[in-house]
Amino acid sequence: MNSFAGDIMTNSLSPQLLTPTDRQNRVEQLRNLVVDQVLASSADGILFSGGLDTSVLAAIAASLGRRLQAVMVSVAEGTGLDEPFARLMVERLRIDLEILRPSLYELVDRMPELIRLLRTFDPMELRNSIATHVAMEAASKRGLSAVLTGDAADELFAGYSFMFNMSAEQLPSYIRHLNEIMHFTSEVIGQNLSVRVDSPYVSPSVREFAISLGYEDLVCEYKGKRFGKRILREAFSALLPEEIAWRLKTPIEYGSGSTALKHLTEQSVTDSEFERERERATTHDSVKLRDKEQYFYYRIYRRSLPPPIERAPGSKICKDCHGPVARADMTYCRICGAYPI
Repeated sequence: MNSFAGDIMTNSLSPQLLTPTDRQNRVEQLRNLVVDQVLASSADGILFSGGLDTSVLAAIAASLGRRLQAVMVSVAEGTGLDEPFARLMVERLRIDLEILRPSLYELVDRMPELIRLLRTFDPMELRNSIATHVAMEAASKRGLSAVLTGDAADELFAGYSFMFNMSAEQLPSYIRHLNEIMHFTSEVIGQNLSVRVDSPYVSPSVREFAISLGYEDLVCEYKGKRFGKRILREAFSALLPEEIAWRLKTPIEYGSGSTALKHLTEQSVTDSEFERERERATTHDSVKLRDKEQYFYYRIYRRSLPPPIERAPGSKICKDCHGPVARADMTYCRICGAYPI
């Protein structure tokens, strides 16, 4: 065990006993909370991106002498942004990393299974989740019993640019709202593939801590740029290269390269087909299709699932697909991706 891990364990303070009266105490408390979650997990793998959130988890595990099998996706066409950062962390931590290189066409071939599983035709959700599905399936085939993920760190610590550009009055209340409504497809995908998903940032202790933080704990300026996740960066900067500790959020679709699915799917649909099928969807299914990519996925969706309007009612109805929305205060439809609703 290296000195950092030893310091964490010997200086660990009970979250119930520590009153976060200043930022340094809060930094230490977050460090202890996340380390405790990694210690409590028996995961033998990690869905890795080389971003801040998963790099923190991999670095903690390595400091505790655990050798995780890291899995990541970088599409064969070479448009993913994560790989250089992931390789940097591999050199730093000496972890095992398997890079999966599916082609865009292979991702399209997998879409029917993913759409049936998630029951969505939201393009953004599918472009992101298809990379998770590929990685999770590889973990399952390699016999991994559980994987760590970085889910919830961006939501709880203001990792998204629209969050860290909010006002000091808006941000804390918005994080409390996200804490109540956030969901992650990795859990659903893992259950389907018999791989347990351990997400340290989703733990009740980390969530409770996160919603107690103020704006100054979350947002800062570094080398002339604004960043979110200040407290997480400060808590683990000693374990990470600067390029990782201060890396901005890169959505999975850009990190893996699956964002190129948008162009590929749009090119496969003619203008006349889209106009014809958009009118049909409106008339027969009460679904308003936004673009060709969404139609491409909706066509797959309807091969195995009924129109959203036939689902059990929710707290309100999406204006675009007439499907149920779980909560009245939600502004995003998980079925079609409409926003705002």
